[in-house]
Amino acid sequence: MANEVQKRQTALKVNIGNLLNGTYIKQDGMLPNYVLLSDGSKVSRVNLIGVVVSVGEDTGFQSVFIDDGSGKISVRAFEDMPKLKELSIGDCVLIVGRPREFSNEIYVLPEIIKKIVNKQWLEVRKIELEKNKLPEVEIPSAKSGSAQVQTPSKTSEQVNDSQAVVEEEFIDSSINNDVVKKIKELDQGQGADFDEVIKQTSPDAEKTILSLMKNGDVFEVSPGKLKVLE
Repeated sequence: MANEVQKRQTALKVNIGNLLNGTYIKQDGMLPNYVLLSDGSKVSRVNLIGVVVSVGEDTGFQSVFIDDGSGKISVRAFEDMPKLKELSIGDCVLIVGRPREFSNEIYVLPEIIKKIVNKQWLEVRKIELEKNKLPEVEIPSAKSGSAQVQTPSKTSEQVNDSQAVVEEEFIDSSINNDVVKKIKELDQGQGADFDEVIKQTSPDAEKTILSLMKNGDVFEVSPGKLKVLE
C-alpha cells in the first residue's frame, strides 16, 4: 500500500539551486519527507536535467554530481545501479528521484536515470521553469513533533533505494511505445501536434501523453506541440 502511494507522487521539475536552498522536512508515520522551497512548494520527488561534472564511488554507495547552471547536486545510490555506473563526465542526464539529506547536505536518491543525447534540452528546461516560476513566500519554521530536519541513517537510505528500483520498473513498463513512435513520426522539427497524436493513435493516448510528460520522457516545447526527450 505504501508503494502505491509513492507511485502517485508527481516528480516536480525544479532547478538544482532552488532544491539546495530549500529546507528538508521529515514527517511522521508513512507521510513522505520533502524539501520546502522558497515559493512554498513541497518537493518529495524531483525531475532534474543536468550535466555530469564528477563521478565517484565512495564507501557504501555510488555517486555522481550533476549541474544545471543553477547549482550542483549529488546523486547517490546505495545499491547496485548500472545506469548510474555508466555515466561519464559531460553526459547530459535526466534524473527522477527523491531528495534526501545527510550532514545538512541535500542529495537525490535516483529512481530513473536517462541519458540525453541533445543538450539543448537543458535550455528547454530552463525556459520551462522560468515560465512556471512562482512568487516566493515566507516559509514558517518547522515545529517540533510535526516536522523536523532529517539526518537519515544509511540503513533507511538503503531501504528507500530498494523501493526506488521497484518504482523505476513500474514507470518504465507503463510507457506506451506506440505514442512515442507517433510523436517522433509527426515531429518535423517544431514538435508533433498534441491533438493529431491522439487522433492517429487512440482516445486513451491523452492519458499516456500526460504520464510521459510527468516522467520527463516528452516535453511540450510550445502550446500543443510535443517532442520526445532523446
